[in-house]
Amino acid sequence: MAEARTVSVIVPTRALRQRGALLRRALDSVSAQEAVCAVPLVVINGPDRDPELTRELHADRRLRVATLEQADLPTALRAGREMVQTNWFTELDDDDVLLPGALAVRVQALEERPEFDAVVTSGFRRDAAGDALSIDDVRIVEQDPARALLRDNWLLPGAWLCRTDTVGPGLFEGMPRFRECTYLALRLATSYRIKFLDCPTVVWHADTPLSESKSRGYVICGVAALRRILELDLPSDVRAQFRTSISNACNAIADLHLKEGNLKKAWDWHLQSLREPGGWRYLPYTRLLVYALRKS
Repeated sequence: MAEARTVSVIVPTRALRQRGALLRRALDSVSAQEAVCAVPLVVINGPDRDPELTRELHADRRLRVATLEQADLPTALRAGREMVQTNWFTELDDDDVLLPGALAVRVQALEERPEFDAVVTSGFRRDAAGDALSIDDVRIVEQDPARALLRDNWLLPGAWLCRTDTVGPGLFEGMPRFRECTYLALRLATSYRIKFLDCPTVVWHADTPLSESKSRGYVICGVAALRRILELDLPSDVRAQFRTSISNACNAIADLHLKEGNLKKAWDWHLQSLREPGGWRYLPYTRLLVYALRKS
């Protein structure tokens, strides 16, 4: 296989025993790619890794493996990018799957259009109800990627490919631990030239056990993630929309603390939601907190 068509695939994972079968499935989908040489770069991050699974990964000669003590996705992605020694690189979550020919079609797109730094394709969002395309109309997204993101997040994990010589480790600089796909989409849209393809190349699984997007931390860190997104160089109307989203995130944190019985923190975050742009719509939530206070 020509070196020019060798692709590094960064696979961040906490190497949890409960997700071992999913990780093996993801890695098999990388190794099965045709018309390119795919190099899986597995970045094990966090102290909760399963010893047996970790030994298995290190013994797999298909893989290059690095281990980080801290469980942090942005750090893992950056570490993986620093391991890249090929012309192209991408990422795949440890519970997702590349479709046959996924990498070849992306490489071909950038080979044919050298003025682009990255290619983004559609993919399938899979849940109990079935599969749904991540991008309904590629032409609309291609015309204005940043504003299209306000309607729907068009970037699935593992649905992109970058040119190594124009997209460095800085791609992941400043990325928040959660809402990382939104951050990455805006980073690509505002700093790089993207080619969009109307061709699904990945399956993203929404109902995976122990998913970070369903964790308590995802809610608690929502405001911090949005503030990090606002540090990007965004069009004024896009910035205003994300600024308004902060009140939503504050309310979500308040509601979480209320359900956990921590009324003080619930009140603190509720008051913060009211101070944010658009926060007036959460004024009725005050009644719920007052009722909870009277019952306590």
